[in-house]
Amino acid sequence: MLRKLLVLGWMVMGLLSCSDGGNDNSIYKGKLDELIDGEFVFQIDSTSGYINHLSTVMERDSLLIRPVPMSGRDGFLVRIYEVGSSKLISEIPIPYEGPEALKGGRGANYYVLKDLNVLLVGSLGYLAMYDQGKKIREWNVDLNLPTTKESYIKLSTRKGLMVKQGEWLQVGQNPMNFMKFREPDGGLPKVEFPLDFTHWLTQVNLKTGQVRHTDFIVPGGYDEFKEDVSATGVIGTLDTKRGEYYLGWPYSDTLYKLNGVKLVEKIGLTTSMDFNYKPKERIGNVYVLPKDGTQHVFLHYDNINDIFLRVSKVRESGVGETKAERTKHYSLQVFSETWKPLGEYSFEFSGEIEVENWFISNGCLYINKPEREIEDEYEFYRIDLSRVKKPKR
Repeated sequence: MLRKLLVLGWMVMGLLSCSDGGNDNSIYKGKLDELIDGEFVFQIDSTSGYINHLSTVMERDSLLIRPVPMSGRDGFLVRIYEVGSSKLISEIPIPYEGPEALKGGRGANYYVLKDLNVLLVGSLGYLAMYDQGKKIREWNVDLNLPTTKESYIKLSTRKGLMVKQGEWLQVGQNPMNFMKFREPDGGLPKVEFPLDFTHWLTQVNLKTGQVRHTDFIVPGGYDEFKEDVSATGVIGTLDTKRGEYYLGWPYSDTLYKLNGVKLVEKIGLTTSMDFNYKPKERIGNVYVLPKDGTQHVFLHYDNINDIFLRVSKVRESGVGETKAERTKHYSLQVFSETWKPLGEYSFEFSGEIEVENWFISNGCLYINKPEREIEDEYEFYRIDLSRVKKPKR
């Protein structure tokens, strides 16, 4: 009888350990080539600089958003293109000075609404709405952001952090510039984020002006990364069908499921891989991920196929001393609507370019290619997410 009870106890413990995440060798493993069904060549003006911060309009994901600086650097343009044709649909100027400028607007963060009006949020708590470049509303809320040299928190909106649900607009906070002290030899500032930081996400009610913040700290064991400037670059995605939001960290397999700003559940994701989390190392004034280090790049929800995606940089290989001379190894992990693993698809980038731009449109994931052969063309892989192998129900 005692032996039967022990066996039953071991079985229960095994089931519990699986629900908390970990490795699963039964997960389908393939190559990203299995899902690629074409490409998207984004035709651009070669004079407008580096391609970054591409995104789509949340409720119209066939429209691609790209910010570019104005000539003279006295503002920026929010350009909106059609995915597939690169046709310019709209161009909204956001000036830094003058009557149409947002107070303290340099470095402000934008959000494009379904009607292509633009919301602008600045670190001083000023918000504005623009209709084709004309400021039609401006108001001020208390974001409670410290802005001293010793304790500077900046707004963070990329990687799925800036979303709108009903009247609530969400932005992220990043404490990466929390400067503790200068090195004795007069070198670079010592950067260390406070482990008790809790305001990872802030939400503003656009009707009432009410502001609310999250109230949780990083996952357990994350103190190893407190001096890594990329450790606070959190990633997130909104499940638009169920209204749930998921927040993750670049060096953790734990996801936080949120309702508004309230933490509902911590989820340990199951994979077949042994991720090797290591903090970046500072070489001179540059922070570099160790060659065998893992870092999660982004999360994404696809409402067409009702699946979640996570892309991770798993490691680098090769004898080169710099990343440009090495091969970067990535994994696209696909999960069901309840975060059950559906498959893992590996891919590699050679050369200097890494995974730097991505978006989902009409059930396809687009990821930049590892090379750029023509200056006025920026190419993406088109990844058909309907090809993901799913278990039979």
